[in-house]
Amino acid sequence: MAQRSRVSLVTYETSCTCTTKERFDFVDITERIQHAVAGSGVRDGRATVFSPTDDCSLLLNERESGLLEDVRGALDRVSKGGLMDPPSTIGAKSVVLPVVDGRLRLGTWQRLLLFELDSSRERSVRVQVIGE
Repeated sequence: MAQRSRVSLVTYETSCTCTTKERFDFVDITERIQHAVAGSGVRDGRATVFSPTDDCSLLLNERESGLLEDVRGALDRVSKGGLMDPPSTIGAKSVVLPVVDGRLRLGTWQRLLLFELDSSRERSVRVQVIGE
C-alpha cells in the first residue's frame, strides 16, 4: 500500500498599494505582486489579487502603449459629456495567477495592470498566496 505524504499549505495575505495619476490611468503592479509572492515563502501554488473597489479594475495583458491608449480613447468617448460613467466591467475585480518555483508564471509579455476608472488617488489591492 502506497503511503501518502502530507503536504502543509501556506496561506499568506498582504496588500499592495500604488498611486494612480489620472482617470483611465494604468499602473503596472506586476513587480509589487511578485514581491508579495516572494515574501510568502510559497514555492508552488497560486496568487489571488483582488481589487475591493468598483472604480478600479485589474487587467492581465501586455503593457503595450498603443493598446492602452486605444482603451483610454474608447472609454473617453463613451463617457464624454457625463452621459455615461465608465463601465466597471472593464477588466476584473480579481485574478488568479499560478506560482511556480516562487515566481508568478506569466506569459512572455504579460503584466498585471491596475486600471483607474475614476480619478487619481492611492489604490490598494489585496493579495492572497496559497501553496507549498
